[in-house]
Amino acid sequence: MRHRALLWSNVSLLLLLLGISLGMRQPLLQQFSVLERQIMAKQVARVMQSVLQRAERLDTHAMSEASWTEMHRYLGADAERADPDFFEDTYGDSVGGWDYELLGLFDRRDQLRHLATLKAGTQKLETAPIALRQRLLEAVELRQFPPDDDLTLAESRSSFVLESAGQVLLLASRPVLKSSGKGPRHGAVVVGTALNPAFLDDLVRNTTLSAELIPVAERSDASVIPSAKGPKPVIANTGDIQILDEQSLAAELQLLDRTGQPRFSLRLRAPRLEYQQGRAMLNQLTGILFALGLTLGAVISVLLHRLFRHQQRLQASQAALHQTNLELEKLVNLDGLTQLANRRWFEIYLGQEWSRAQRHQTPLTLILGDIDYFKHFNDTYGHLAGDACLLAVSSALKRALKRPTDLVARFGGEEFAVILPETTLEGGKVVAEALLEQIRELKIPHRSAPSGAFVSVSFGVACITPHARCSPELLIERSDQNLYIAKHRGRNQVCAQ
Repeated sequence: MRHRALLWSNVSLLLLLLGISLGMRQPLLQQFSVLERQIMAKQVARVMQSVLQRAERLDTHAMSEASWTEMHRYLGADAERADPDFFEDTYGDSVGGWDYELLGLFDRRDQLRHLATLKAGTQKLETAPIALRQRLLEAVELRQFPPDDDLTLAESRSSFVLESAGQVLLLASRPVLKSSGKGPRHGAVVVGTALNPAFLDDLVRNTTLSAELIPVAERSDASVIPSAKGPKPVIANTGDIQILDEQSLAAELQLLDRTGQPRFSLRLRAPRLEYQQGRAMLNQLTGILFALGLTLGAVISVLLHRLFRHQQRLQASQAALHQTNLELEKLVNLDGLTQLANRRWFEIYLGQEWSRAQRHQTPLTLILGDIDYFKHFNDTYGHLAGDACLLAVSSALKRALKRPTDLVARFGGEEFAVILPETTLEGGKVVAEALLEQIRELKIPHRSAPSGAFVSVSFGVACITPHARCSPELLIERSDQNLYIAKHRGRNQVCAQ
């Protein structure tokens, strides 16, 4: 009887522990499923952010090429002042530092003047296929911008995906304006990058995802992304994470065409590592509980410890993702070559300081500088030397500024801008003279410059105490006028009047 009772007690204990194990199994697997969905959602958001960042970088490149007085002249009606060899001189030999493969120039009559692609394995441009030219001509949205008198013209842009001959491109376009951001619009600049396997691999780098680009069939009931004020989105998240089987999860991001319709699906897949690890652990737990019921507490402790470690890794991933987003936001506001503030951050900062100066009725000074005969420099020494020259000038400008509120930005190709809050015209002239002296001390050889043997910079200084009847564009215009006067007087000098 005792043996039978003991046996029954042991069997009852084992059955009880087995029932507990089986009862815990499903809730725990569901918890692992929730965890893997959360991790998958974070990685999908990261991929989506990477696409948006790439679109922003393309837009920055398009704005850099389009906001250029020489480009404005070349594509406009001012034939006497335009350089007929501008395109060949600028892009003919080789291009460096590009992270895009397509460059298109539309003139002021919206005719496609140039369309070139970066030749694989080189840094040289070649003429694009006829089919691609036709597709860009059909994409009229690339050239639809506000009228010349619209204040939003300088900030207008367009981004979307386009397919041509089996190739999918991510495009960005900007209206061609003067370096000051003024019209009239003389055409448009289009830059693009191919959504090829290398691009997709880069998107999912440092994740457990794999990516595949799939065309979306045209449907009459396809949802249209609402057209909000401002640039249309280039990507949309369906928000659905699907369990394909016990091995993998899937999610989709929709890439949008010029009408806002989903045209391609970026299908993302991830292995169910958390679920598989959790299921393996539960299988081990069931076996251990059935064979060794007395070890139940220890096994549960191990499982809870592993769950806690999973949670810690998830929190660490969230913190790392947050830090990455902060770094990406910083990169969006920096010029890729000089690491100065780019045109986008210049305009934001100028608007902020303008509002502050208007509230407190303090003077706001702007300095515009342009490297003298920089085209001659590039023609003589090459574009790599030109980039090195831009870096040296940028560093010198940063060294000359003493206050944390002063901002130096890359305004255009070889143009720079310095914002000086709470500074009079005379004070701005003193700063500009200091900047000029810093550049002279560099003594960068420039044997092709008519004005001297070294690289020099001309500066235009303007100051306004803001009021309701003027805008930051007036300050930019006056600085640009004084810069023109400085160049007309012989360059390598400061004009502040």
